[in-house]
Amino acid sequence: MNPRPSIRVAVALAVILLGGLNPAAAVDPVARATGTPLARYLETFALDREAREILDPGLGWGDDQTALVIRVLLRIMLAPPEFLEAWRDEAVPLAALATPPEDRFVHLRGSAVFVAEVMLPEAVTTPTGRRWIDLVRIRTDGGEFIDVVTDAAPRAWRRSRDLDEPAEVFGLPVAAGIGPIPAPPPDGTPWPSAPPARLLVAARVAWHPAELPGSAGMDMGLLDAVVDGQKLTGAESDAFYALLAAAGRAGEGAIASAAGPPAPLIRLIDPAEQWFEHHRGAPIAFDGLALRATRIEIDDPLRQRETGIDHYWEVFVFVNTPLISVGGKAQDRYPVVCCLRSLPPGMPTGPTISAPVRVAGFALKSYAYPLPKGDGTELRREAPLLIGADLQWRRQAAPASGGAMSSVLVGLTAMVVAGVALALWAGRRDARKRVQNRRAALPDRFTPPGAA
Repeated sequence: MNPRPSIRVAVALAVILLGGLNPAAAVDPVARATGTPLARYLETFALDREAREILDPGLGWGDDQTALVIRVLLRIMLAPPEFLEAWRDEAVPLAALATPPEDRFVHLRGSAVFVAEVMLPEAVTTPTGRRWIDLVRIRTDGGEFIDVVTDAAPRAWRRSRDLDEPAEVFGLPVAAGIGPIPAPPPDGTPWPSAPPARLLVAARVAWHPAELPGSAGMDMGLLDAVVDGQKLTGAESDAFYALLAAAGRAGEGAIASAAGPPAPLIRLIDPAEQWFEHHRGAPIAFDGLALRATRIEIDDPLRQRETGIDHYWEVFVFVNTPLISVGGKAQDRYPVVCCLRSLPPGMPTGPTISAPVRVAGFALKSYAYPLPKGDGTELRREAPLLIGADLQWRRQAAPASGGAMSSVLVGLTAMVVAGVALALWAGRRDARKRVQNRRAALPDRFTPPGAA
């Protein structure tokens, strides 16, 4: 998978190019104040309504208008997370926007019917070399067309093709009846000729497909930032916590029901399958043996608010596989890293447990970690990473009393026990050794997204 370069990379330098700001402006003094209205925030950077008068439909659309809209987009993307959260909380439905509209976010749901790339003028080329932004046309329930300038339309939406995908936007209205028009593609469908009712600027356009986890409020476009074969990065943290939140909204047993019977793990760990690239976010279930369960605190208040919890559980589960070679050693079980909202009451926790479980979650990525070797070097290992809420602890049930028949079975068992005692002892010894070896194959600790 080759993700497109993002406008977020080196964004401070981009702001300098686009707005003529000095480097100190990349750290916003105003942004540190609590409760800054969006209008005041934009005014601080000369992006208020008066500065945006060139977006009047009577003046037409050209490079100056595009450059101004990109400056607004970048400034919104640079806003502190707590500000963005507050502006989203204060958003009003598009139909309820005042006339003339004030500088505040509107909340829009509808169907994305078209997305295309708008090439940027030479004057606003970013340091990353990215020369375009995405323009998304959304059809509202009332039949209006709204265009959205954004940095993050889902990659799965084919450019310059007709679409019909559920979309959600929190964005700033900047113009009415006018907007950029993408150049006709060499192949594909030209941009619709009808002008938009309004033009919005939004950091992203969210995509909520009808299946889990989209039906539980997960923006599937966030998964575009996820990269296999490495540890979790800060760029992937939005997807990680959004899946954790969606797992809670899905409801008890919903992920397990969507996942169906336990899946063979070999598909996820065979590099030739490239399973995650084609199934990222899909519900999946496994049976296995949990060898470690650790409580991980969520320290960020915004993440606590997003997920509705202040901690989650990191559980390492070993799943049976065919005999495979890993690092030159043969093994028939393989670890899966599971980040879960909760555990069943009474389930053992800690670094050395042995609990048979069935776990269901959303498949996030192939998570890489270093495994120390005896010679001081490290072996690179990868394990599937699941995010979920459903774990069944399959504890052994205590035998019930069975009267006379029970006595007969006890007698027969006693006769057998003497003959197999030595084999059982040897089996337990070998099993303990295998479990110790599996624990040694685990990383010292799972690295949460964004952690050093």
